[in-house]
Amino acid sequence: MRSVTCLALSCMFAVGILSGCSGSGSGSDGVPIVAPGAGGPTATADDQRVPQSDALTSQEAALVSQAESEPVPAPKPDL
Repeated sequence: MRSVTCLALSCMFAVGILSGCSGSGSGSDGVPIVAPGAGGPTATADDQRVPQSDALTSQEAALVSQAESEPVPAPKPDL
């Protein structure tokens, strides 16, 4: 019973994948799934942020050095 279910789901998955492929061209001949300007969300200038640097700021570096200067607590014995 389980193998029949897996086979049926596999076939449905394959048909779904293949139906998205248009056998000729790059598929640009068809109608787009989402029409541009269809009232959906659009990106604004605020949404297009510049990637931030991975370098630490002076405040972050101070926190790291403070954490490294603290003593490591001694492990407590098991009861």
